[in-house]
Amino acid sequence: MAARFVALAAVVACCACAPAVHAQSPQARQARPAVAQHWESPERLRKAAQDYVRSHLPAGADAAHVRIHAGAVPAHFPDCAAGKLSAHAFGNANPYGAQTVELRCDAPQAWSVYLPVSVDWPQQVVVAAHALAPGHTLVDSDLQVLQRDRSSLPPGAVESESQAAGRVLRRGVAAGQSITDDMLAGPQLIHYGQAVSLIAEGDGVRLVALGIALQAGSQGQTVLVRNAQSGKVVSGVVDAQGDVIAARLH
Repeated sequence: MAARFVALAAVVACCACAPAVHAQSPQARQARPAVAQHWESPERLRKAAQDYVRSHLPAGADAAHVRIHAGAVPAHFPDCAAGKLSAHAFGNANPYGAQTVELRCDAPQAWSVYLPVSVDWPQQVVVAAHALAPGHTLVDSDLQVLQRDRSSLPPGAVESESQAAGRVLRRGVAAGQSITDDMLAGPQLIHYGQAVSLIAEGDGVRLVALGIALQAGSQGQTVLVRNAQSGKVVSGVVDAQGDVIAARLH
C-alpha cells in the first residue's frame, strides 16, 4: 500500500512540473503573421521583352515602336533574382511584325512566361494615286507617297517617286496599291508608229535598215517592226539606245 502511494505521488509531481498547454482559439490561429510573397513587377517583364526585341531590329529602326499586347503581362509571377531573368525568341521571330518572346527566370524559383509582341515600323512608300493600266508610263501625278507599316508592305516596295517615274508598268495597278520593283520595266524607248533603226550585226558587220515600230517597248523587250523598204515584219530586241536588234550575223 505504501509503495502504490509513492508511485502515485511521483506521477502527480511530474504532471505539476510539465508546462501547461492551453487550447488555441480559431481567432488566435488566424492572427499569426503570414509569410509575405513578393511578385515580379509587370513593368520589369514588359521592359525586358521590349529591350530584347529592339536589340534585334535591323539598323535604322529608330522609329519602330515595340508594343506588348494589352493584358499579356502577368501580375503574379514570383520575384526573380537580379541577373536571373533572360529573354529569348520563341519560334520564328519576325523583326518587322508579330513575334513571341520567352522570359525565363532561373532563381530563386524557375519559371517562364511568353509575351506576344508587335513591332510597328512606319516606312515611306509609293502607291498608285489612281488605277493604272499595264504598259502605262508613270508620271509624278500617277504616284502618291504615304507612310505605312513595314510589316504590311510587299517585297520590293518602292520608297521614292524618283524610283518609279518614267518607268513602265508590266501589269495593272489598283488605286492605293503599293508600287514594287517587279511591276516596273525600264523607260519606254520606242512608241507605236515610231521610225526606228532595224539592225543586224555580227563578226564586225553591221547592217542598218529603216523600220516602223508596230509595238511600244522598253530596253530588253521584244517588239515587232516593219521593214520600211521591204514591208517585211520582223521581231527584235530593244537596246539601250532605242534601236531594234533584229538579228545576229554569224
